[in-house]
Amino acid sequence: MLICMNIKSPDSKIYSTPRTLLFFYAVLILLLSTVIFSFGFVLNIPALLIVATMTLLIWFVVIFISLLPRTDIILQNQMHRLKRGALIIFSALFVIGFLVAVMVSIIIPHAIQNRNTSRDLRQLLTGVQRDYGYNDGTILSKQAVENLLHGKNPYAHANIIEALLDYNGTYDRVTPLRVGSFYDVFPYPTETQLQQLWDKAIQTPSTVPPEIESKVCYPAGSFLLSAPFVFLGISDIRIVYAIFFLAGLAYAVWIIPKKKRLLFIGVALISLELWNSIFSGGEMGNLYFPFLLIAWLALNRNLWLSAICMGIAVTTKQTAWFFLPFYLILLFKTYGTKKLLAGMSVIVMIFVVTNLPFAIGDLRLWFASITSPMTDLMFPNGMGLITLVASGVVKLRSSLPFTALEAVTFIAAIVWYFKYCRRYPQTGLILAILPLFFAWRSIFPYFFYVDIIALAYIMVNEADVLQKTLPGAGPSDNKPEISVSAVK
Repeated sequence: MLICMNIKSPDSKIYSTPRTLLFFYAVLILLLSTVIFSFGFVLNIPALLIVATMTLLIWFVVIFISLLPRTDIILQNQMHRLKRGALIIFSALFVIGFLVAVMVSIIIPHAIQNRNTSRDLRQLLTGVQRDYGYNDGTILSKQAVENLLHGKNPYAHANIIEALLDYNGTYDRVTPLRVGSFYDVFPYPTETQLQQLWDKAIQTPSTVPPEIESKVCYPAGSFLLSAPFVFLGISDIRIVYAIFFLAGLAYAVWIIPKKKRLLFIGVALISLELWNSIFSGGEMGNLYFPFLLIAWLALNRNLWLSAICMGIAVTTKQTAWFFLPFYLILLFKTYGTKKLLAGMSVIVMIFVVTNLPFAIGDLRLWFASITSPMTDLMFPNGMGLITLVASGVVKLRSSLPFTALEAVTFIAAIVWYFKYCRRYPQTGLILAILPLFFAWRSIFPYFFYVDIIALAYIMVNEADVLQKTLPGAGPSDNKPEISVSAVK
């Protein structure tokens, strides 16, 4: 199927605005950032890591500009270039995504099994294939599900060494901690050091070395949501994540006006980071993303559905907590105090009901587990400002300056949004993750869901936002817009 974009009048059945086309560019920019970062990390080239961080900053700017309705006026004379560039980006990334899928699912397994493949090439391809396996977060969540179904407290019986051995994981899928033999290691343990620690750990799998994170680091929703599916016989947790993920996208497509759906689907199709995370099964964000998406989109349509989904999101992964203040501000500005309290009650009730049984069982253990991403001594990592430390450019071993900068940014973003929410309600999504750019751990999965949610939100609420920000603007304005049509 070929996606064609044409300028049509506002009376056309399918249309878009210049700023929605910018999301194609945002997807490309974020992908470039992660690719550059990956090469810089593997090849140990600090300059590439810094370039990746600068590229991520550009992504923030493009997303923020895309969320401002006035951008349509500024770029209305550039629509021909925007649509041509968007079409090129879509075509290129769609082809690349297809080729990667074929390579990972067909070519690499065949080459590994082929006796004529050289040993060195087989090792390289095996390493690539290993990247499409569980990481420690998802593998611990899978173990938590198994423990739950066997009547055990998932938080009390977490063991990353046994989990990796049971599910064919490897030493490079763990999260090392700055304790024990790694206390003086900085900025990150070498592959040799991790291998040596792993070789020692598997001698006594029941005892996890203190240098390896082994807690179930997420609230109870991270394993409760998957438990019914595993109970019914779905052993691969990636399938469970994919079910929720596709359900969330289906809801977005359903409520987005028909004439805008193809463009949204096009952006979703070329979001290779999203699909890569689904097939690799290495990202817990796949589980909370659909609920965060529905919570934001349903806010103006079904308050109870929205609040329930937000409650599920915050009881699944802590990253959703960053979105919660902005969601509550938008809820307050939309419905007022009574509905705000009602929505908050639903969110709190879901979090308490899902986590209370485990908190009662061992309050200290439960609290230490869900706060471990913030309290455990982890190494600096990510694509944000911390790149300066992780690359060795800045010699700083304390996380305190980054935590302070993250907190200040978070508070400033909340204050700004509370003041300008009515005028720019759509900006809450990007403001929620801006503080994470300054965090001690600023890994890329924190960022690559936001563009999809933001695009869906402005497509669903575009007319309302225009009326609030541009006097006299709205769906009746006689402005040319860009349409997307499908030609077989």
